[in-house]
This record gives sequence, C-alpha cells and structure tokens, in this order.
Amino acid sequence: MTGNGHGNGSNTGYTKFLFVIPRRDDDGIGGKLRTAGGIISRGFFNDYDADGTRDGQPHETIQFLVGDNDQQADSGIAAARYAVQVCGKYRPRLTELEQELRRRLGDAAEILSLDGAVRQPRYTSADLYDYAYKRAVPRKSGRIARNALILPLSKSKDWWAKPALERHAFFYPHVDANSGCPAYGHAMAAQEGIPTLFRRLYHNPDGYERAGEFDFVTYFECEDEHVETFEKVHTALRDTSRNPEWRYVTEGPLWRGRRVLRW
Repeated sequence: MTGNGHGNGSNTGYTKFLFVIPRRDDDGIGGKLRTAGGIISRGFFNDYDADGTRDGQPHETIQFLVGDNDQQADSGIAAARYAVQVCGKYRPRLTELEQELRRRLGDAAEILSLDGAVRQPRYTSADLYDYAYKRAVPRKSGRIARNALILPLSKSKDWWAKPALERHAFFYPHVDANSGCPAYGHAMAAQEGIPTLFRRLYHNPDGYERAGEFDFVTYFECEDEHVETFEKVHTALRDTSRNPEWRYVTEGPLWRGRRVLRW
C-alpha cells in the first residue's frame, strides 16, 4: 500500500498499538487481562528482551506496556492503563491478534488501536545518516530501558503541499523563510536525544492526510535517567525558532508507560 500519492514508498513491515482502558478496577479485570495477554502472545517473540545484539531480528514481536500511575486523561489513548505493541510482516496477522484481544476482554475494557508501517527514511543523506542514524543509541532490553513513550502526530495540508525538496530542508540547518533567521532544523534540535533515546517512526500504512487518522506514530524507549532528556528534546522540537517544521505539526496525546514482561 503506497497511500495517497505523497511518494510514501512501500511498507516493509507493520506495527499495531492497542491501548486498553479497563471499565472498572478489580481482580476480575486483572485476571482477564493476564489471560488474554498470555493467549495473544503465542507465536510472538517478547520484545521485553529485545536488544541490538542479535544478527537477525524476529519477524513477529509483541511488547507489553503499563501506563504511568499518574495518567490523568479521561478518554483517548492517554487514559489507557495498559498497552501492547505487536509487529510483523503480515498485516492481517496483527488484525487477527486485535480481534482476539477484543473477544477475550469483551465489555470489560475499551480498546483503542493505532496502526503503523515501517518505511525507509525519506529525509536523509549521507551526512544526515552519519549525524543522526549512525550515532543512534542501540536498543536495550526492558530491564534497562524501562520507559516507553508513544506520540502520534500529523502534518498539515500546507506541509504536504510543499515540494519534497523544500520539506527535506526543514531537517537540516537553514534560514527560516518566515523570520529570516538561522534555524537548527529538526536533526540538530533533537541532537541531545540521538545517543540516549531509542526511537522508531511508524507511518500510517494507508497514507497521509486521512480524516480522523494520524500520519505518524513516534515511539521512544529510554532509561530512567533519560526521561528528562526526552522532555528536553520534545520542548526543543516544539520551539519553532529552532525547528520551524513544528509549525506544520499537530500532536496527538502523549502516552507514557513502562515496558513489562507481561501484564
């Protein structure tokens, strides 16, 4: 699936985030959740033990997450107390897992779903690869990098109307056309996170600018000491004097949680 003509490229893999909002807090719900988690995980590699040391990575993975205790939202993904991420090459396999989870939990919980696709980086060059990708922190197991942060977002119509080369320029140091001042660009604004935050960007598998859907899901993992680094990077990216690209970004709710071996 190549989407709606923005030069999306082909999807090389798929992911699905499922956010669980229990309708009540009791032992019965907890038992249902644990049983459902055990059943849907069959045949998937548990990403809690994933790291960057394997030569070949498993094709189908699952990861269980538990929301921060101070979740305050009343609705939407930010209200979810639990989440699970599943990845695979075959999208219908992930859909079947979602259906099984919904069947197992029934009316005990509300389930919200976000789909993503893995694609080759679009805004890159040899220099940017050396700066941002080659220096990127390798993945660590959930025993070390315990924190998970999930942020869906979309780009505006004005962004997608720009020529590809103009969009590309926002990721490099450049002169901001609005202010006439030098701007860091996305890569340098986020530089503190490159060696400390494990990051994955997932594209909407069906294309961009779809009504009621996000264009991207950004996913981060980090150790406890670098949660503050995430906050600094997030703030820097939102600073449009440093990163003018963010003028064209609409953020969804930020979900914060911890990686766990099982629910």
